[in-house]
Amino acid sequence: MNMDDKSLETLALIKAQTAGVTSGTGIVGVDLGDLVSLIPVNTPFLNSVPRKTATDGAKFAQWRVLTNINNLQADPGTAFDYAAPLALLNELDVSAPYGKLGYGYTVTRDAINFAKGYADAHAIAVMNAMNQYKIGADRKLLHGQVFALPTPAAPTTSTATTGGTVAAATYLIKAAARTGSNFNYGGSTVASAQGSQVTTGATSTLTATVPAIPGAVAYDWYVNGFYNTTTTVNKIVWTSTPAGSNQPVPNIPGIYGVAPTSVPVADSSAKATDFNGLLATLAGDYATGGATGLVTRGSGTNSGASFTSLDGAAFTGSGQSVNELDALNSTLFNNIQASPTRYLLSSQEANSISKLLLANAGGGTTFLTPSSDGRNNITAGGYIGSYINKAAGGVPVPLVVQPNLAPGTLIAVSDSGAPFAGANISNVFEMRQLDDVQDYQYATNRNAGVAGGGPRNDGEVFSTSALINRAPVGCAVISNIAAN
Repeated sequence: MNMDDKSLETLALIKAQTAGVTSGTGIVGVDLGDLVSLIPVNTPFLNSVPRKTATDGAKFAQWRVLTNINNLQADPGTAFDYAAPLALLNELDVSAPYGKLGYGYTVTRDAINFAKGYADAHAIAVMNAMNQYKIGADRKLLHGQVFALPTPAAPTTSTATTGGTVAAATYLIKAAARTGSNFNYGGSTVASAQGSQVTTGATSTLTATVPAIPGAVAYDWYVNGFYNTTTTVNKIVWTSTPAGSNQPVPNIPGIYGVAPTSVPVADSSAKATDFNGLLATLAGDYATGGATGLVTRGSGTNSGASFTSLDGAAFTGSGQSVNELDALNSTLFNNIQASPTRYLLSSQEANSISKLLLANAGGGTTFLTPSSDGRNNITAGGYIGSYINKAAGGVPVPLVVQPNLAPGTLIAVSDSGAPFAGANISNVFEMRQLDDVQDYQYATNRNAGVAGGGPRNDGEVFSTSALINRAPVGCAVISNIAAN
């Protein structure tokens, strides 16, 4: 049959099936719009840490530190004809365990064929795994932790007879602490011993507090044997009667979405598959000999980092000052005679600082441009991008928002070894790589009898890394900060 005959046959078929061409005939085009990805990939801490490939294979990255014992030195005043006293020196062996970070992907040959001409299915699978790797790496660089947190002490409880609707009853309360890694991916310490509080009437409030644990970013609360909620401060106030069943996790940015189903009796705050991230390098102690990396705080040699807990209070201001930042800066200057180079904080704390300073009398100044726009097209609002360190002589310290840092925590870091004479520090922070991030593709695979079984291409994006923090003494943490 020639083409003319085929065209006549087609026209006859259309004529037999419809009386005219309308929108309902199906003669329409296919608008292949863009493939849109709505996955936020914002990883500023990962992007800020230099990467260096290890020259030798090992389970740990290791180095040695000479620590500050200036306050223990002998008086240098020396009598004539006498030898001067020997300068004391204290050396520590430090190590950081390597950990593997990665996400896998699978793409079938059929998926590649069906996407032909529209998208590269294999490239999309790799890109998605890479994006998730970057998010995970940023979280682990901030929050990863190999050693366990201490178990919280029993909650201290109190009640008031007004201000709420808590029913009269006896409430048995326990708390468990979360590392940043637990905050992102689940788990906690063992639950604390039990606190008990009796309330009366029907208009009561119920309050519980546990002593702050350095390195913890959140606390799970259990009432009468049920998971009630998680807070990013070490204090909670109930104004309504706690539910008599397990509750869903609260809406906190970055928190793991699966709620605990029972009171934890085994520790899962230590994650053997992690490496120690920034917060862990500050909260952990150096182990004796250094061969096992960092250990639970209180069981080794202190890292030198400073920790302050606001215990559920918000930042306070005085004129153009944030009192808590001034105190942190003074502590660091007393330790290292220098200023931190940046504050790492969540958007909650960034908003709190801006609101506090710009709301205070004299805290902010409005400038109007001479043009007409300066009067009728004013840009409202303000953001504090840097804070002056008065203790260090007026050094401005940038506020750097970290989307993967748990709310309620601020970390001041010093990226320079300049305060330490002969420091031999090229990078204070370094992502040491045994195996730099790569797309590792396995051989073409199959699994008969199941959907997605193949033929398929499997792979994963991964790295084998450790975070090096050569000077934790130059860092300080404010935790358990409530929003302003």
